[in-house]
Amino acid sequence: MTTSNPTKRSLGREYAFKFLYKHLLSEFNEEKEEIQSDPKALEAAFNMFDLSYNEEDVEHPDNQIDMNTKVFARSLILGSLKNETENSKLVEKYLTNHNLQKVDRMNLAVLLLGAYELLNTTDTPSGVVINEYVNVAKKYCPNDSHGFINSVLDKISKNV
Repeated sequence: MTTSNPTKRSLGREYAFKFLYKHLLSEFNEEKEEIQSDPKALEAAFNMFDLSYNEEDVEHPDNQIDMNTKVFARSLILGSLKNETENSKLVEKYLTNHNLQKVDRMNLAVLLLGAYELLNTTDTPSGVVINEYVNVAKKYCPNDSHGFINSVLDKISKNV
């Protein structure tokens, strides 16, 4: 896989990351609670996200993803939202300071998605899953986040 030609699953993970990250920001807490409890609100949020995601701009000239990729991304989003409490506790267990509140929200989105996928996917080796989320961190998260992401997800994969 090259950076200029990501796989469909890589694109799906990026899509899921962008959706989940938004909903980890404090100003979207109310919306996140609503989409976690109301399927119609979730579908409306997906539709609104799709519109903004697919809108071409200078930074994203070709932001289109096919339906299978979108289905994969949505399964990651739904699973991460449904299991957020459990996965947050799991991630926190492997943090050096054991304080999830101090984790950058971008990093947290990557960790929650990675934890969910590691725990619930059997068709992709854990090393591949970890590498995929390290690549997401390299692309979107603050500098040096990828080492942190790698460390936490590696501990999760070895201990669950």
